[in-house]
Amino acid sequence: MATRDRDWLRGFLHLDARADATVPARDVERQEDTVLRALDLLDQQPGVVLADEVGMGKTYEALGVLAARLHERPEARALILTPGPDLNTKWTKELRAFCDPSRPMYRDFAGRFEAARTLAELVDKARTTQIVIAPVNVFAGGRSMADLAYLLSLWAVAQELDGKQITAIFRRYRDNALARVDVEKESFLDTFAWAAVRPHVREALEQHRRSGDGSLDALWKAYKYDGFADQRAVDRALMDIRFRLAGHLIPELDLLVVDEAHKLKNATSVRATGVRTVFDGRFDRALFLTATPFQLSVEELEQVLELFSLAKSVPSDLMEQAGRLLADIGEYTCAYGDLERVWSQADGALAADFEACFARDPELAAEPQDPALRPIVASARRLLALKRERIEPGFRRWMIRSLREDKRVYRRSHRTRLRAKGGDGIPFMLYERFIAELFRVKSRTHKAAVQINMVSSYGAAREGALLSDEVKSALEGDAEAYRGLLQQVVGELRTEQGGHPKVAHVVQDALAAARRDEKTLIFCARVETLHELKRQIESAWEKILLERWRRVFPTAEHDDIFEHEIDGKRVDGHHSRLRDRFNRAQDALYLGLRERYVATLLDGYELGQEQLDEVVARANEILRRQMVSKTQAERIDWSLVKRCVEQAVAFLIRDGQLEVDADSKTLAHLTDERFVALGFDLVADDVEDFAHGDRSPSWSIGAADARLVLGREHLWAYLQGALFEVPPELRVRTVERLASYLVARNVPFLPDLLEFAKSQGVDVESVESRALLPVLDRFWTTPAGRPWCDLLRRFLTYAGRLDEERRREVLDDAVRAGAIVRHTVEGESRERLREAFNTPLYPMILVANEVMQEGLDLHHHCRRVVHHDLAWNPAQLEQRVGRVDRLGSLVQKLRQRRPETTLDVHLPLIANTIDERLERTVRLRERWLEFLLGASPRLDEYGLADDPAQPLPAAFAEALRVELGPVSR
Repeated sequence: MATRDRDWLRGFLHLDARADATVPARDVERQEDTVLRALDLLDQQPGVVLADEVGMGKTYEALGVLAARLHERPEARALILTPGPDLNTKWTKELRAFCDPSRPMYRDFAGRFEAARTLAELVDKARTTQIVIAPVNVFAGGRSMADLAYLLSLWAVAQELDGKQITAIFRRYRDNALARVDVEKESFLDTFAWAAVRPHVREALEQHRRSGDGSLDALWKAYKYDGFADQRAVDRALMDIRFRLAGHLIPELDLLVVDEAHKLKNATSVRATGVRTVFDGRFDRALFLTATPFQLSVEELEQVLELFSLAKSVPSDLMEQAGRLLADIGEYTCAYGDLERVWSQADGALAADFEACFARDPELAAEPQDPALRPIVASARRLLALKRERIEPGFRRWMIRSLREDKRVYRRSHRTRLRAKGGDGIPFMLYERFIAELFRVKSRTHKAAVQINMVSSYGAAREGALLSDEVKSALEGDAEAYRGLLQQVVGELRTEQGGHPKVAHVVQDALAAARRDEKTLIFCARVETLHELKRQIESAWEKILLERWRRVFPTAEHDDIFEHEIDGKRVDGHHSRLRDRFNRAQDALYLGLRERYVATLLDGYELGQEQLDEVVARANEILRRQMVSKTQAERIDWSLVKRCVEQAVAFLIRDGQLEVDADSKTLAHLTDERFVALGFDLVADDVEDFAHGDRSPSWSIGAADARLVLGREHLWAYLQGALFEVPPELRVRTVERLASYLVARNVPFLPDLLEFAKSQGVDVESVESRALLPVLDRFWTTPAGRPWCDLLRRFLTYAGRLDEERRREVLDDAVRAGAIVRHTVEGESRERLREAFNTPLYPMILVANEVMQEGLDLHHHCRRVVHHDLAWNPAQLEQRVGRVDRLGSLVQKLRQRRPETTLDVHLPLIANTIDERLERTVRLRERWLEFLLGASPRLDEYGLADDPAQPLPAAFAEALRVELGPVSR
């Protein structure tokens, strides 16, 4: 075997192929080192945990390991288990990007991978495809009646029961809802015929029988027919048979990759059970990805190692090794507690003495003369020994973890203590009285659980179980009186501006950031809070927009500006009337936001009068050949004018009448006979097509009309360079979607334009098109218009890095929406929200729940995170921040130019409530999550005393660091 080093790896793997300038070369090298170390560890043991901090490229590292395994074993098979369908899509896209011919990282992935959505698909594709991507929830579903009937029939036949016995069993199971099936004629999982299943039935059922008291065999032996009346027990047993049979149908795997492996920490869950049962003995090596290998307790790491024990080549003492490691961690925890206790008594002078002592004797072998220093040295010596001899070697055997060393420098936490003032404090006082009364009467209520709703939002409190009418019958006296009063108070606060201190603060903070062109990612755990934040943000933004419009129309009211309904009929305001004119081809304003190809594609130039006359004549010839609808025939249509003039110029260039060095492909598009009807992309679609008819236009194109089309200065001429990167088939779609975005209701482009036009003497009441068009074309280079032009340029630059599929998703969803805020609601996939938020366009605010806090990158244009609802688990908070703190993130790009740039993490806390206790608890838990996984200990930062402890000497804190990186220090 060739020596595995960077040169060997780079012979077939190019992890730097898609890295831009914001990803330092050292990070690519670190990822390569991680791949090499993982390969070495996998030579010696069944599994490795890739545990890099969030956003450091674990997906790339895992695919690098997979690429190397395939390079060494070309016929090897692999399975990638993802947390859910959205992450399935993400991994599929990443694999596609890896073998993208334009910038390949590993070409040989091409044609080797497929995604599965169900257990049947997983099994089927694993038999025919080398690499399968499947969501772990395939193990939680699939309990169809047909499936259950098949499995129960299979077991009964294998038991050699006669027909009457089988009928009696089915009669008791699920109240006779199922009927026996002929397994030789039906298909397992509605996919696999008897010929494929038969060779595996005996062994699968034998394994099921050995599974113990939960098997159907044990149920039959103990209770005979009556045992099958226990539906839950039979369902669990059938699930076990299903998983075992599926496992036997899957070919043996070389590598099992589990993304977000901590999701399987609950050993009793259906998903974890399914993974264990299906893959027991079916894979050679495993690669688990998780930034948080343990979250609340180090014992969670044992569940990960138990999954490694399912490998074919597992050592017999693996779980004994796991037990020893956990015991060592327990001893290490005690030693750390001892050091923390004695260090808390040290003053500045004693801390300085210890620093000098450690500098002289890094092993702390000598006993200090100062009696006050001896307990500190003894505790420190013990802690160092445990770290070096047991903890670090124990972790390094199973785990590779790289840290973002400078995150403490650029991350800035903003803890804001909020108080409910005046009348806004009444609901909180009532809530406290209600809780106190419940405790007085010894009601079974957990104060922390119920108070969390109240500090989240009034909506969350209102919808919580404690205030529902369902508990009314269980309460008496003052408890019910307070409950009813509180229910009434929060019920009256359903209006959009309810006065909740945290909601109001978060809304105003996010909107202030939006006005600075900064995006905000808000995390909250309660559905009602999610909706309430979105409602209030939208309501407040509409007021901000109204103020922008009043710069143009000072006395305008809401209905003067925005579209509304009266008696069920739509009534337009200033915005909708102007918006429609920009989108209506019968208005010359249509030209204002469309690309005029003579300037952008044909090297715009000035035509002499004679040449202009020739262009107009040619354009009218082209126009007369068109068969259009009644509206287009009777009224001038500027989309037709534009295309006829552009094609006329293109014909003159093609025929040599104009000397222009035009691109041959561009010229072919513009002179194609389909161009006038279909637009530049020559495709009938929903962006630039127009209705065909049986009429000829009754109007003609004049010289003044042609001049509007031939103008050299307009929006897309200024963006000509950025547009150059847009593929021809997406050019029209890009321009049309962005034109629609600019005039969307929530986007303040139109009031900015009218304010400028008003300053230039344009009558903004009538807005005559030919008067506004030249003003609009100048607008983009003015202080008011330049930010809009820059915004579109940033979007084109961002979109240029996407593949065609993702770019279409962005154009057809994110750009079209134009919403100031979006949130995670049923029916909207995480991928769509991700793509929308990652653009520099709206939404400026994303309100997310837990489904968005793992596995997604939201970092391209956001560096602000708000923990509206805290969590007891510090790993969850780190996962949230990790959505925007990633390689190539906005904060990294900005820090290259402005090193003082920060990533801002906001924690709004309502004073004297569960919020403050939550925040304190999570910070204490965080110290272990960080300290055990490689960060330097900071006793001064996490201590509980009123007077912070002295900071540990820097050299000693560094010596205590558990080094888990791919290259040992």
